[in-house]
Amino acid sequence: MKRRMRSRALQRLVAAWPTGMKIRVHPLFLLLIAASVAAGMIVETLVLFTIVIVHELGHIGVATAYGYRIREMQILPFGGVAKLEHGAMGWNPRHEVAIAIAGPINNFLMILIGLLLHSLGLWSDGLTQFFIKGNLTIGFFNLLPALPLDGGRILRAATSREQGYRAATEVSIRLSMFLAILLLVVGILSMWVGALNLSFLLLGSFLLLSAWELRKQMKVDVIRFLDAKRREKRHDAQPVRPLAVPGDMRVRDVIEMFAPDSYHLIYVLDQEKKVLTVLGEDDLVHSVFEEGGMRLTLLQIAERR
Repeated sequence: MKRRMRSRALQRLVAAWPTGMKIRVHPLFLLLIAASVAAGMIVETLVLFTIVIVHELGHIGVATAYGYRIREMQILPFGGVAKLEHGAMGWNPRHEVAIAIAGPINNFLMILIGLLLHSLGLWSDGLTQFFIKGNLTIGFFNLLPALPLDGGRILRAATSREQGYRAATEVSIRLSMFLAILLLVVGILSMWVGALNLSFLLLGSFLLLSAWELRKQMKVDVIRFLDAKRREKRHDAQPVRPLAVPGDMRVRDVIEMFAPDSYHLIYVLDQEKKVLTVLGEDDLVHSVFEEGGMRLTLLQIAERR
């Protein structure tokens, strides 16, 4: 009977685990683990690894509950990134916020669990203090307003409706680079005064490399955003977001202003700022996936209708 119950529990666990999800460990996380082991902190290393995994499972759990497929889970030095396949669901800012905040919430819940285990006499003072410090560090670090951290995703989601997806992403990446340089400067200064702190150098390097990688793939991300917008199926009313644009502006420049959760009406203006015609966002989005469509002007799109 017990064996059957264990078998059923295992089957449920396997069924709940996202199918097809790849797990990738960031090299800086491996470096952090290696440094901890070399310093004789094996227990602390296992605790840190557990904290990071539980943090990431918070993201995965909420994303799976919303119906997203998890393409890849990347374990980072201070958290992780769950890469989703948005598909026909599109990019939803509310979902993005809920998924992003789930990781830090898990960190704060783990602190409560650690305090409970300590009060029951199951954990020592040293282990409890390290556990709380690790969760606070990972939780608050991930709330910094910089991509790919959770705070950066929340910031992008909060500003994307007004600024557009690409501009909101650009703001988060710039903040990430600024924070990375700040951390590196602090790390170098600490080394110069004889109080070396590798954490600042490690975190700064991670943020800088991540921001650089995100900037390189921004065009691809915008195309994915537009593709999801093109294929998403909505059965409810959407707010309309009007854009007044000169007729000689190219499609590639206009689509960068597109925001989620809105349907865009593009008012095409002549040189005297008079409305020549009105285009729907579908006219531009579909042209993106046609050969040479990105280089067309709005007037050329209007002539083709």
